[in-house]
Amino acid sequence: MFARLVRLVCALFAALLPLVALAGPARAADEFTWGVQPAGGRDHFVLTAAPGQTLVDVVGVSNFGAEPLTLRVYATDAVLAVDGGMTLLTGAEQPRDVGSWIGFDAESYTIAPGKRADIPFRLTVPAGATPGDHTGAIVASIKAAATGPGEQRFDVDRRVGARVYLRVDGPALPGLAIEDLRVSYDNPLTMFGGAEAVVRYRVRNTGNVRTTARVETTVSGLGGWRLGGPKRTTLPELLPGATHEVVQRFAGVVPAGRLTADVKATGDPATAATGSATVWAPPWLLLGAIVLLLGALIGRVVRVVRRRRRTAAEGAATTEAGDGSKPAGTHTEATADPTG
Repeated sequence: MFARLVRLVCALFAALLPLVALAGPARAADEFTWGVQPAGGRDHFVLTAAPGQTLVDVVGVSNFGAEPLTLRVYATDAVLAVDGGMTLLTGAEQPRDVGSWIGFDAESYTIAPGKRADIPFRLTVPAGATPGDHTGAIVASIKAAATGPGEQRFDVDRRVGARVYLRVDGPALPGLAIEDLRVSYDNPLTMFGGAEAVVRYRVRNTGNVRTTARVETTVSGLGGWRLGGPKRTTLPELLPGATHEVVQRFAGVVPAGRLTADVKATGDPATAATGSATVWAPPWLLLGAIVLLLGALIGRVVRVVRRRRRTAAEGAATTEAGDGSKPAGTHTEATADPTG
């Protein structure tokens, strides 16, 4: 069981080895003694073809060591990594996209020490290939023995590669989308100094061509009152379908009743996407002060009304007690004197 676990860990390690594209005849890394580079001094293979078309190109594989190297040379597909970036299929996985369209005359090549072999290959685009960008790599690899815990021995697939960017003729449809946009806020009791607002979202390439993107994030209160930002960030290149997570933090944001996070993404080729999210941020101290003030005002009004009613009642009683008129029911009659 332990040996199986070690082999699984090593397989994952081999799958996640970095993809290195060489810009010149240099080592891919200290532990590697070989390099892969497109012929003609290019950094990457950037190719364009129509469905059904065949291209012929050359990849250079260099041996920087003092011993001959026998390398497996093959093409594979680029796939999305967990973090939304680009990685490669493992050496044991079969490509289904541009990696399967590239063929070599042999499976392995032996390179003399200090030499470079220019190896031709053919890229045949299927007639039904979808328009847009297809990404893969040409890889030169060696399986090397390694020793793990408990003196367990296993093979590690050590790989160096050059990226292949192929655009298939047809409509180029760039597109971006803002997904899962959220804003959180640790609402303080006071308004003094504010608190941190955190905006999280995901940018997705919804088009069929790779794109670079720039994002702008702002935080505002009621009425568009700007409370934070704008913060601008340039994202790494996004392949079709790829995503990139963004987290922006804004310090000193005051509780303004409601906070709105606005995000705008612009891409190259020209495309754009926007999104917004809100969170309530009541200014508790201010609301408490308003409640106390209203309570005091209402209490004063009630006391004034009661005082006036009491005064009016006392005045009415005093007036009735001091009135000199005869009581109701008393009859007074005047008569003439007959002797007069």
